[in-house]
Amino acid sequence: MFFTEPRVTLLARPTFTEPAHLAVNWLGDSTDGERLAEFAGRLCYMSQRNPANRSTRDYLENIKKQGHGSVLEHANYSLLLEGVSRSLTHELVRHRAGFAYSQLSQRYVDESDAHFVVPPAIIGEDALEEAWREQMENALASYVALVEQLMERYGWVADKVHRRKMAREAARGVLPNSTETKIVVTGNARAWRTMLELRSSEAAELEIRRAAIAVLRLLQREAPAFFADFEIYQAEDRREAARIGYHKV
Repeated sequence: MFFTEPRVTLLARPTFTEPAHLAVNWLGDSTDGERLAEFAGRLCYMSQRNPANRSTRDYLENIKKQGHGSVLEHANYSLLLEGVSRSLTHELVRHRAGFAYSQLSQRYVDESDAHFVVPPAIIGEDALEEAWREQMENALASYVALVEQLMERYGWVADKVHRRKMAREAARGVLPNSTETKIVVTGNARAWRTMLELRSSEAAELEIRRAAIAVLRLLQREAPAFFADFEIYQAEDRREAARIGYHKV
C-alpha cells in the first residue's frame, strides 16, 4: 500500500470532575478539557463565581491573548497517527516538552509487507512516482531476502523469537525513510499548539506540514477554545498551511 494522506485518530481526551466545594459559574458550551483549563485558571485567583460573566471559550480566549498558557498544560489529548513515514516521525519526536510517544518497532515487527508514504513533492508526477515506487519495491525485496538469509545464518540460536529479532534488526537498515509507521502521540494543549505553530507553517517540510494540518483540524473540532485562533489557508506553493493568532502562548 502507498499512502498519500495521513490517518489521524483521537484516542483519549480529558475527563473533568468538578469539586462540589469549588463549583464554577459556567457559561456557554465547552468540553471537559476546556473546563479543566478554566477551572485551573480560576483557582489561581479564586474567581469561581465568574465575576466578568465570561463563557468558557471567552475566558480561554483571554488566557491565550494574555499569554498565560500554563493552564492549557492540564488538558492532554492522545492521537494515533498512521500513514506517516519514519522520516516524519524523526522530526516529530524532536518535540519533547509536554509530549509522550509510542512508535511501532521495526526491530520486533515483521516489515515484509511494509507500506510506504509517497512524498508530497512527487504526487501527481507520474514518471517520478513510478521511479520512486520501483525503488520502494526493490528495498522491500532486499529486506525480505535479508531476513531469510539472516534467519539461516543465526540458525544456531534456539530461541526462535530472539532469532527473528536479530534478523529483523539487521535487515531493517535497507528500508527507506518513506516506510510507513504508526505512532501514538500524547500531548497537552499547550505543547500541541507549539508543535502545530511550527509544523503547519509554510516553512515546514511538506509531509509533516500535511499531517499537522490534519491534526489541527481534528483538535479544532475537539477543543475549539484551545485551537480556534489557528487559520488554515492556501499558501503560495498551492498547499495548505496554517498560521497562529496568539504566538507562543
